[in-house]
Amino acid sequence: MEQPTTDSPPASDKPPRLQRAPGSKKLMWIILAALSAWGIFLAVGVFLNFSGEASERFDVRRPLLVLGCTLSFVGVWLLLLWAKRRTVE
Repeated sequence: MEQPTTDSPPASDKPPRLQRAPGSKKLMWIILAALSAWGIFLAVGVFLNFSGEASERFDVRRPLLVLGCTLSFVGVWLLLLWAKRRTVE
């Protein structure tokens, strides 16, 4: 029977790499597509605005604001994911 060794492997300067779960990239794109679709859905809902009380004060800036906020959120998220990937590699 062999005795266990207490020699530790040489320490490297780099931290250990995190491994991605299988399918995580596909899941991320599904989430981003769903968020974008939800923002488009809300913008179309604001644009159509079937309620009678607000039909006379329709403003095209409302759906553009909703869509812009949603797309900027998704854009910032993509930018952060891109920056994270660059620092890991």
